Amino acid sequence: MTANMSEDVNDLFEGLQIMSPTELNSAVKDSENGDGNFEGDDDVDFELKPVVAETGDDATTKENKIVIPKVEATSDSSENRNEAVYKALMKELVNSGVLTIEEVEKLDEMPGTFDSIKELVNKTVETNFKAKESNWKSSMSSAKKRFLEIEDAFDETDQAILMAQRLEFFDTINTDAVRADENLQKQIYYEQLKAKNFSDADAIEAIEDAVAINKLEEKALKAIPELKAQSQAVVDSSRDIKEQKTKAELKAQSDAFENLLGHVDSREFFIDGLTLNKIAKDKLKSNIINPVYVDPKSGKEFNSLMYKQQRNPVEFEMLINYYDTMGLFDLDKEGKFKPNITKLKAVAKTAAINELDKVIAAEEQRGVGRNTSMETSQKTEGILSLLERATKGNK
Repeated sequence: MTANMSEDVNDLFEGLQIMSPTELNSAVKDSENGDGNFEGDDDVDFELKPVVAETGDDATTKENKIVIPKVEATSDSSENRNEAVYKALMKELVNSGVLTIEEVEKLDEMPGTFDSIKELVNKTVETNFKAKESNWKSSMSSAKKRFLEIEDAFDETDQAILMAQRLEFFDTINTDAVRADENLQKQIYYEQLKAKNFSDADAIEAIEDAVAINKLEEKALKAIPELKAQSQAVVDSSRDIKEQKTKAELKAQSDAFENLLGHVDSREFFIDGLTLNKIAKDKLKSNIINPVYVDPKSGKEFNSLMYKQQRNPVEFEMLINYYDTMGLFDLDKEGKFKPNITKLKAVAKTAAINELDKVIAAEEQRGVGRNTSMETSQKTEGILSLLERATKGNK
């Protein structure tokens, strides 16, 4: 029986060959044509025929077939596939509540791109922020809400708080509470009198007269809408003044900026002897106008000089003061800047003398002659004096 089983096993694996991974890859490549697709116009069938042994005398062989459809690698199909992936992702994110879109039916109209997802993300963030802001405000007391409404009308926070309290008081005051409280009646009537420029003594006298003739309650109730209107007028007036002030400041800044550019155009030089041509002026104006950095938090733009100053203010301040000691910010009698580069010229002249000394010394070492270092310096100074006189003579 053992021999018979051995023969059956041999028959079972007859014709099968064990291939290495390299041989397997080679066999797959040989089945492909030159353009990277499998030969033939129809779907390519990889037929895997593992043998399934069944118990019993009627052991049979079953065939399992795996069909791999042919896909042509083209740019159009790749783009369509990417668009489909993005659209599917967008729908999934919207349906799951991660992203928000007001009209879901418009989702199909949006292109399936990464920019579309970014747009949805931005809208979602904005919508959520507004919702949180609304919830935050709704949880506030009415006095705090009133403060937020009028805060922009005042430069000082204390003023805004005081006016918010006054407006809230006159909005919510209860008529029955006023009738029941004589002290409250006196306070309201006193506020009205002071608003009409009554002195303290005259206001107190007027209150006593109202009490004597039993008119205090009536006067207090009539004063409430007038005081409320006066308080609102103060807020409106303050807001108008602040807006006008802001406009004036912006105009002053704009005028100063235009004036600066105008001075650049009209300026012939900053340093004597160094004339500003059109190219130099345009470059200077470009350095003033064009921003090189935008603060991500405040959105403020910085030109080149401003950016360098805010990057390292301590070093910038020291450098400015160093240039001042060098004379670059000297003023004339009229208060105009007149850069003095005498020290810079002296430094440059010293450097030139030292360099010329080296040249002459090297020439003398080659056999031109041997002199002392003092003679060499004197010779150099003589040459510079000759050049300076010649330069002055040509001016």
